[in-house]
Amino acid sequence: MKMKINDAVSSEIKDLEDSLIKSINSDIGLATEVTAHLINSGGKRLRPLICILTAKAFGYAGKELIQLASAIELLHTATLIHDDVVDESTSRRGKESIHRKWDNAHGVLVGDFVYSKAFQLMAGLKNSQIIKILADSTNIISEGEVLQLSLKSKGLISEDDYFEIIGRKTAELFKASSKSAAVLSEASLEEVESAGDFAYSLGIAFQIQDDLLDYFGNEKATGKRIGKDFQEGKITLPLLRAIQLASKENKETILKLMQTKNASDLPQVIEIIKSTGALNGVQKTHDSYIDNCLTKLTLFPDSIYKTQLMSMVRDIKVREA
Repeated sequence: MKMKINDAVSSEIKDLEDSLIKSINSDIGLATEVTAHLINSGGKRLRPLICILTAKAFGYAGKELIQLASAIELLHTATLIHDDVVDESTSRRGKESIHRKWDNAHGVLVGDFVYSKAFQLMAGLKNSQIIKILADSTNIISEGEVLQLSLKSKGLISEDDYFEIIGRKTAELFKASSKSAAVLSEASLEEVESAGDFAYSLGIAFQIQDDLLDYFGNEKATGKRIGKDFQEGKITLPLLRAIQLASKENKETILKLMQTKNASDLPQVIEIIKSTGALNGVQKTHDSYIDNCLTKLTLFPDSIYKTQLMSMVRDIKVREA
């Protein structure tokens, strides 16, 4: 029977969930209630899982791992809350988004509350290098949000813009999750850098696949509404490549439909993307990042945890479409 990715660290995952619930506790009941709305709605827990598996792969057996993994998940949660406010997203993980269920003020302030809880956990870590990694990562992610906002008025962004945005907003915290875990485990400098490179490539591959699934995914399998990016006016790699390859007429059609953002126009956009052959190129780009992940993992010590990280990479490659 094939082992599930988190089977090797099932006790750590349970400790993580307990830690998250404990971490968001507050004397202000509303802060806990609103945060729990998102924390308790599930999520993949990919970033803390990367952290835990990396630390275990490098032989860590200390007591700070769950604290670090919890801080990472809370940082991620805070970014999601703020992101939903900025994007005016109506749902998150199959539930109403926080700003939709309450209002924008709740979204902004509770996002800040979750950041503060993450910082409290970070402050309790003994290694200042780990704190710096997470602090720098938080800054880079925030700059990514501002960059995306600043480019919104530009209309059609470049492919370089796209990779800059997803590198900052998505891949950066993947990188910090693995790199900080390697530092916690007192891995060599080469191993620490390899861990960061592995996870950064994984984050890019994850986001490209997520962007593909936004157009071609199965809502029941992914739990995400198809066409969410299109309706929010986000130009992602599948659309960028289609615009590059499309006829003048189809390019003009895409740009026009991106302005109206009507859900009823999504099938037409999907057909244009398919007709250009853009999907093949996007998939090749995605696969090149997957290959880099697997290459970087060769520097990890052989263990069941390394094997599980490799399984995670392959699972992201074949996520349900």
